[in-house]
Order: sequence, then structure tokens, then C-alpha cells
Amino acid sequence: MSDEAKVKRLAELFRHTGEAHHEAFLQADGDDPEWPLWYADYLHDRLTPFLAAPLTRSRLVFCLIGADDEHRATAPDTPWPEYYAHRFLECLGSAEEPKEDRLALYYFDGCPFCVRVQRAIDVLGLDVELRNIYTDPAYLAELREVRGRTTVPVLRITSPAGEDRWMPESADIVRYLQATYGQAAA
Repeated sequence: MSDEAKVKRLAELFRHTGEAHHEAFLQADGDDPEWPLWYADYLHDRLTPFLAAPLTRSRLVFCLIGADDEHRATAPDTPWPEYYAHRFLECLGSAEEPKEDRLALYYFDGCPFCVRVQRAIDVLGLDVELRNIYTDPAYLAELREVRGRTTVPVLRITSPAGEDRWMPESADIVRYLQATYGQAAA
């Protein structure tokens, strides 16, 4: 399935989830400050076909809150289902041809989250280019340009066609690497 088709299907799932939540919201006759919990329960099994590896409900809540925060901060005019679809596929989606992808890790020495990812890379024996954002200003500038921030770690996944995915969050990176390149994936 093409990336465009995945985005379309996932956006439709988010849109449907929003409609189902709206129905529940009407029945509750009030505000729902706990919407991420409701969404996580509703989406948990439905998201599995789109992800590189399954998520716990608590991790899904975290991802939903993150997508909502980023949507509000960076693209408030973009319809939220499309934004969420792009964000989830970029950060949590599976690779089409992982053995052909080029991987680069943006990091800095002493960052405990970066160390976590580097350990996973070492355990899996992966060939990942390490890009220290403090020893090479070009990497810092590149990260700021593309992501709008310089928080690390970020895994850059470049497909054979030259398309880039920028995956933040150490837990998501480790989960992706294990699911994509680990023993079970071989």
C-alpha cells in the first residue's frame, strides 16, 4: 500500500474515532478532559495494522497527547485527522523495505535517552550513522530546520527513493528498531 493510501486510511480511522467520541461526548453531556484515554481504548486494536510494533494503551495515550500538542503548535490549520495520520506513520509506522533504508541517529554524548537508543543499535548490530549535534553544527542546524526543535534522539530513516522519516522519542525508536531489524523481523 502506498504512503498516500496509508495516510488516507489512517486519517479516516482518526476521523471515525472522533465521530464515535463525539457520540459518547453527547451522551455524557459535558467536557471530556480524558479524551486520550477514550481514544486509546477505541484505537488500540484498530491501529495495529499501521504500526511497526504494537503499543500499550499508556504509550498510545502519550502519542495522542504529543500529536495533539504538536498539531496545535505547528499546524493548527491542518485538519487534525490528517495531521495525526502523518505524525503516527512518521513516528510509529513500519518500513516498506527496511533492509534498503539508510539510518542516521541525531544525538549528543551524555544524553541518557540517546544512550538507550545506541544500546539497541549495538545489540541489533545495525549500521547507523551517528550524528552528534554538538560536535557538528550542521547536524544541529539540520535538525532544527526539519523538526523545528533540537531535542534528541531522532532517528532519520531514508528510503531507497530518498524519502525521509524523522522519528523522535527513544522508546519509539527502540521499539521500531527491534520490530524492524530484530530476530523476530529476520
